Amino acid sequence: MTTHKARSAWFQAREAWPRREAPVELLVRARADAAAPAPGGERWAPVGPSNIGGRMTCVVCHPSDPDRVWAGAAGGGVWRSADGGGSWESLWHSEPSLNVGSLAIDPGNPDVLYCGTGEANLSADSHAGVGVLRSLDAGDTWELFAPSETTGLPRRIGALAVDPFDSTHLLAGGVSHVPGEAGGLFVSTDSGLTWTRQPLVGPARYWCHAVRFHPEHPGWIFVTIAANGSPTGIWRSRDGGSSWEHLAGGLPDPDLIGRTSLALAPSAPDVVYALVESSGKVLDVYRSDDAGDGWKAVGGPHFADERQMSYGNTIVVHPENADWVLCGGVDLHRTTDAGGHWEQVTHWDDDRGTPRYAHADHHALAMPAGRPGLVYDLNDGGMDASTDGGTTWENRSDGLATNMFYDVEVAAETGDFIAGGAQDNGTLATLDGTAGTYFELSGGDGGWVVIDHADPGHLFTTAQHMLVFRHRSSDGWKRVSPPEDDAAKPWMVFVAMDPATPTTLFTGSNRVWRTTDDGDTWDPVSAVLDGSDISTIDIARADSRRIYVGTENGGVFRSTDGGATWSGNLASTVLPGLTVTRVGSRADNADVVYATVANFGNRHVFRSADGGLTWADVDGGGLPDAPVLSMALPSAHPDRIYVCGDAGVFRSDDEGATWTNLTGDLPNVTVVDLVYHEHDRTLTAATYGRSIWRLPVD
Repeated sequence: MTTHKARSAWFQAREAWPRREAPVELLVRARADAAAPAPGGERWAPVGPSNIGGRMTCVVCHPSDPDRVWAGAAGGGVWRSADGGGSWESLWHSEPSLNVGSLAIDPGNPDVLYCGTGEANLSADSHAGVGVLRSLDAGDTWELFAPSETTGLPRRIGALAVDPFDSTHLLAGGVSHVPGEAGGLFVSTDSGLTWTRQPLVGPARYWCHAVRFHPEHPGWIFVTIAANGSPTGIWRSRDGGSSWEHLAGGLPDPDLIGRTSLALAPSAPDVVYALVESSGKVLDVYRSDDAGDGWKAVGGPHFADERQMSYGNTIVVHPENADWVLCGGVDLHRTTDAGGHWEQVTHWDDDRGTPRYAHADHHALAMPAGRPGLVYDLNDGGMDASTDGGTTWENRSDGLATNMFYDVEVAAETGDFIAGGAQDNGTLATLDGTAGTYFELSGGDGGWVVIDHADPGHLFTTAQHMLVFRHRSSDGWKRVSPPEDDAAKPWMVFVAMDPATPTTLFTGSNRVWRTTDDGDTWDPVSAVLDGSDISTIDIARADSRRIYVGTENGGVFRSTDGGATWSGNLASTVLPGLTVTRVGSRADNADVVYATVANFGNRHVFRSADGGLTWADVDGGGLPDAPVLSMALPSAHPDRIYVCGDAGVFRSDDEGATWTNLTGDLPNVTVVDLVYHEHDRTLTAATYGRSIWRLPVD
């Protein structure tokens, strides 16, 4: 099943190929196997960013105190704020999954919270979850009381609601990308202990994107579903879910309808709004004044330029004015006259900190009662807020360490200079090593960063589709991308800098590119290698004429003359033919090279002592069966190798013969990259969902 996001294939290759996604039970078991305490009781310290938020998916507010907020992160668990987002505390750390799709609060007892795990935003890095967790003490503690594995609940629960008239009655809506796994609407009548799938379309497969209880009519429920053909659209029950009717009056043909979000006006709950997606665009905004019997389109041509609506799709109504609506996808839009006029009220491409700026890709909106004009907006940059109904905005992500990193780099000259590429937040950096001082170096989906060992003012960053940027103290930033054809540009490119000659760099599409003049010009120095994207490059520290590359098809290729000529595929049958996530050679011997491999059901670390001509498995079953995504090879310890991945961080002091778990007290998230700092003797780890962490290792 394809998705609209270009990054989907990039993540799939590293996590699950040829499957659509990784089996979540295997990952949970792998993490559990890796969770034994490390021998030294390693204590990792968060090093940020905590002042720039990552992707958030959902939010709920206390019914009588709008400053008390709980929010869910796509890959970083549940967070709580007591001051409207002025500060945040993390409530999750070691739960079996930190991928959050939805939150619900019991209106009769606001200390009871429910969290649906698994992100339902229809991209391959919207990762699956494990079911529903519950807190009985306002979020202080949580339990997995409704596991998907035993209840049949969806792996991605994007909608969750508690009946305002009966707290034992819960509804959950979700999606599934795996044939045979559940999606759709599920009901519980015993506070979530047992669940039953609602056969709205019979036994056929369908997705459920929104669930709303009517606050004045007991038993009235509205849901939106996506199915094959005629059942798609908005459904209503007036008897608590015993029977359902497919609403049609004034709505578009079902085969045009995709993901749809719903909002009932708190001041007049028979007024219902629906934001309808079709093929990634806004089909229209629809309003009903009679609780769904009849509908009219009120969006007009205003939304013609909105996009990615199957990824970000949210709508909310003012608590005291049924004609005041905010909704959006990439940006937010407002009407104060029931759709007579619309205006775009956020601009993702404005400068950060300006009144009209809010981060792109909006996933949840809340306008709490008791504070007219207050809006909470959860998006790919954390949380933005407005106190004037959406006219002006400010970011409220201080303390919200939920960034999703692709990689991390630490300057050799000073360990305080940390930089990394983050999903939809560009390349972020701090110069003093503290969590609250990060700033954006370059935009987009930030990718790889390389910093000159001798001159930290000389560095390169990348962004999606093979964009490469250079910074020099003498002339600042300049775009220096290779002139690759668009069809061959991968989602995210790897860049390696020659430590001996930092004006020489290598990158790769499906062939190798080299610059010898600091990025001013690039030349393709190889033919297409094996038809797949190049996933990793190593310039040997012991001999900079020795270059190793790995590919998404599992190939390993070598040059011994600085890139002028290249070998055939050296991976042989020992490597499993899956994405090679890293290649790296020993600092004192270019012939000793390691390769780490992605995916499940295979070994993940391999070693060659003859420059890649022959390989040996040094995983040996000593590592969990989960993707290994990166490695660090300290020159201070030539026999040592650090590796990281979906199951944590591990170390071998004997070239892979035995392994020690270093995961320690890291949060239960994927670790995507590692850097060993030779001077400071620290290990820096980037995560996909909980920012960056650091551990003293010597």
